[in-house]
Amino acid sequence: MAHPLRLTRIHHVELIVGNSLQASYYYRKAFGFAQIAYMGPETGTRGRASYVLGNDKMRLVLTSPLSHEDPRTSS
Repeated sequence: MAHPLRLTRIHHVELIVGNSLQASYYYRKAFGFAQIAYMGPETGTRGRASYVLGNDKMRLVLTSPLSHEDPRTSS
């Protein structure tokens, strides 16, 4: 059976987490990911902090909103 979406590649997977710094640390120590990039208030991005992690061909983006009013936190 063919894959219904017919995907050939996935660029990255973004996970919305409560604490992106702590999640980044966990994925680096437990699974051997390396930090590739960071985006947050220190880099001029308001409202969220994101860490990009890589492991061979995998890319994870761990993002945590910095405000409870962020639309990404509502269900």
